[in-house]
Amino acid sequence: MASGRSEVNGPEPTAESAELVNDALSAVAHELGSIASALDLRAAAMAKAIPGPDLAAFRGLAEELRVATRALRLVRGPDDFGTLSPTRRQTLTDWWKLAGRFTSVVLPRGVTVDVRFSEAELNAAEASALTWIWLAGCKEIAGRGVVAPCTVTLRGGRDANGKEGVTLVAELDADRLAEPDGGPPSRWTRFAASLAQALGVAAPRWVREGIVERWTFAVGA
Repeated sequence: MASGRSEVNGPEPTAESAELVNDALSAVAHELGSIASALDLRAAAMAKAIPGPDLAAFRGLAEELRVATRALRLVRGPDDFGTLSPTRRQTLTDWWKLAGRFTSVVLPRGVTVDVRFSEAELNAAEASALTWIWLAGCKEIAGRGVVAPCTVTLRGGRDANGKEGVTLVAELDADRLAEPDGGPPSRWTRFAASLAQALGVAAPRWVREGIVERWTFAVGA
């Protein structure tokens, strides 16, 4: 394409995707505002000189700006430039450094995520798809009336069957959800299923096993 961007830019616009984008942008805007305030304080210190600690602080803040920018691009989907080039790969841990920023906005206050990843890598398209579907899962948790305080355990690694790809599994105590599963699919379940279908992968699954509510999704297999 003339613009240099790939044809894969994330899900088609819907009310659900628009809401997720709004949440994501809110998170980034908040972080950029905090960084800007810190830069203003350091600018005052530059009036006379730039001591070593101030220089180091500016470099750290610049890196935070770069990370926030990468997070914003993550939800936009892959392009042909920089860290989200379609050929570039990233670990699950690197993915979470970006996706985790949005997760904290989508999940209700008092709900934390305990991350436990093993070695696995994603390409840019997989990372973007995983972000959207994971955030839809978080919206599903919020919509079912999660009772805080609550911890969601998020595990991720290579496909359990030895195939290429990454599997993500989230678990929480079923009694922390005010609304049990089993009713008609919510709009977030339908949204995640439609996106998975467009990607040619199985939709994420919600399964209750005893006192545990489990969400599973595999990408790239």
